[in-house]
Amino acid sequence: MTDARATRRTFLKLTAMTGAAAGVVAVSGRAGAQTASDPAKAGDLLLHQDGPNKGKPVKATEVKVGEAVWAVAVDPATKKPRDAMKGGVVLTKVASGKLQASSKPNAAGDIVAYSSVCTHQGCPSKEIGSLGQGKGHIICTCHGSIYDPADNATVLGGPAPKRLPALPIKVDAAGAVVAKAGFTGKVGPK
Repeated sequence: MTDARATRRTFLKLTAMTGAAAGVVAVSGRAGAQTASDPAKAGDLLLHQDGPNKGKPVKATEVKVGEAVWAVAVDPATKKPRDAMKGGVVLTKVASGKLQASSKPNAAGDIVAYSSVCTHQGCPSKEIGSLGQGKGHIICTCHGSIYDPADNATVLGGPAPKRLPALPIKVDAAGAVVAKAGFTGKVGPK
């Protein structure tokens, strides 16, 4: 019986040490995935975060009116996300003639890009609404915040206290959407 208790005790100690080591690896691995504390910088590539093109550069031709493309800002040198928690970007194309003067300096033609981190509680705002007040607007499906992509992501409804920060973008020679500068404001909630 003493051998069984010793074996059990040894097993529990090894399990605890393995769990602690895994925690250290997980924390250091997460930190290593980020190449900077900024969520985006000038020259960053925008790569698809989901769907069939996941991990590939977002092409301007893929961004359509009334549809959202969810991307992440990636350091062009390392190909790693700048900040996995705050580097999310939602892109959409605004219908011709509808883009407001407030959005034009940050747009690439009729394509606009904003942080996909809701300013209310940090939930993902990466959908384009199809009904009611949300139709054609960026929405947070968690708490119902609605942002107008044609007017610099102004809050139209819901609990969000401020607009989404814009990501100034341009289209490079290969047709890929890249950051022209960092986000225009603080990403996420206060």
